[in-house]
Amino acid sequence: MHKVILLTGAPGTGKTTLRRGFTERIVGIQGFDYGELLLRRKAREGLSLQYEELRRQSAAVISPADVAATDDWVVSEIGRLRSSSHIIIDSHALTREAYGFRAVPFSLVHLRDLGFDAVIALRCDAEVLLKRVKTDPGGRRELTVETAREIQILQQSLSLTYAVACACPFHVIDTTDLNAAEVLQAGLELLAKLGITPE
Repeated sequence: MHKVILLTGAPGTGKTTLRRGFTERIVGIQGFDYGELLLRRKAREGLSLQYEELRRQSAAVISPADVAATDDWVVSEIGRLRSSSHIIIDSHALTREAYGFRAVPFSLVHLRDLGFDAVIALRCDAEVLLKRVKTDPGGRRELTVETAREIQILQQSLSLTYAVACACPFHVIDTTDLNAAEVLQAGLELLAKLGITPE
């Protein structure tokens, strides 16, 4: 049986770079980027947004109903694809909003249907995360050290809840002192333990 992995972490921890590394190194693995899926959904509704605008506006343009509909689609696609390929989902249900934070998590029904085989969260020291976001803001809201710590703790807590619900391993890769190649190597080693290896 092929595996379904959730890859998550605060913006700036290296999540998207790691997902791309996985899809380049592991033949046939299917990758889903939740941000891209939400952008496509909004485009079908006539609202054209760039990724940076999605990050900047977040709850102002993406409703819980949008997330739920995207979750339904992802569950359906994974049910179809799981028999033929491994799947990596790049997502973070926690977003930073003007008022604080918002979480629109997977439902228990969706978690049961998704049946994650592992959850991998990325984290990095708050001071380093601030420098990364400042260097490449990409629509991300400005952070303070405290906010960077808080968003990572909340993200990891939510991810751990998913792992408990799916009775699967939960791993946190600390990207603070690692370059992209080293993060990829750490991720590949975790996937190898699940039987997912480059061919």
